[in-house]
Amino acid sequence: MAFREIDNDLWEIVQKHLPPRKPHIGRPRRDPRDLFNGVLYVLSTGCTWSEVPAKYGTKSTVHRYHLELCERGAYQAIFLDLLRAGYEFKKGEAGRCAIGNLQAPVQ
Repeated sequence: MAFREIDNDLWEIVQKHLPPRKPHIGRPRRDPRDLFNGVLYVLSTGCTWSEVPAKYGTKSTVHRYHLELCERGAYQAIFLDLLRAGYEFKKGEAGRCAIGNLQAPVQ
């Protein structure tokens, strides 16, 4: 399956549910859009976190970002906003839950 990065229209909906950027000293933080695309890459292709392309961040940074989104309930909020905005999902897109490389139907 070919991976498509998130487009600008979709990004406008998604970004309001992402963690705010924290003040930071030291190395600059990754762009949240890159991190989100990295998470989407892993979840949509089924690759392991160690196989995420470097342009999205390191495997540990992208995975940590994914865990933060899970803890914040960001995925549920994004999904509901996308439905309200008129996006449609096929059962295969919304009816599965992936954790790492394990996938299971949502009950």
